[in-house]
Amino acid sequence: MTQMTTAVAAERLGVSQRQVQRLIDARELPATRTAGDAWVVDALAVNAMARTRPARGRPWSPPTAWAALWRASGLEVDWLDRRTTRRLDDRLASIDAEELVHATRRRAVIRRYRASESFLADLDGLVIRTGARAMEPSRFGMERDLGRVDGYCTSEVATRLARDFHLAEDPRGNATLRVAAAPSAILEGRDVMPVAVIAADLAESLEVRERSAGLRVLGDLLR
Repeated sequence: MTQMTTAVAAERLGVSQRQVQRLIDARELPATRTAGDAWVVDALAVNAMARTRPARGRPWSPPTAWAALWRASGLEVDWLDRRTTRRLDDRLASIDAEELVHATRRRAVIRRYRASESFLADLDGLVIRTGARAMEPSRFGMERDLGRVDGYCTSEVATRLARDFHLAEDPRGNATLRVAAAPSAILEGRDVMPVAVIAADLAESLEVRERSAGLRVLGDLLR
């Protein structure tokens, strides 16, 4: 089964149907409308979310989520004060990879599209690469996927790219644009995201092998 109703998704995730609708509205769950105007949700995405969704604890705010992934990558954070950063470091020392993936999930709104293969190279140069498109083979144990685009950008850039490259919304498309809810320092002057961001994005993948690689690398970074 590739799709499920919001009622089944809610049961699988242990949340209300209203919360499932919020996840759809936030583009955290790929979904489409049926001819009867009801929502159906991508089953693989629901199952992947269920595996990385702890029973308790709300996701962190976007600035904290980004700071956590920056710190896990060994980078300095200049948008939190020192006291808050120290508390965050203490928290990172006590959580595991799956908890970190859940806690940082509000870092971006994900938009998935189908793009013409002839546009992929140009699209790739206009976003900050992450996930399977950016991983180092020696670290993640997998080759980069050059057949798709996966990257961060601002909302304005995402809208422009969707228009200029004639992108069609597709939950399993070959172009993923991640609209970052982030401090400006996150996006400035970068071609590739830091390793913890790449790993966290992989850990949310619908592909089991990618998810496993992302969780493994996150676990290594947290130790």
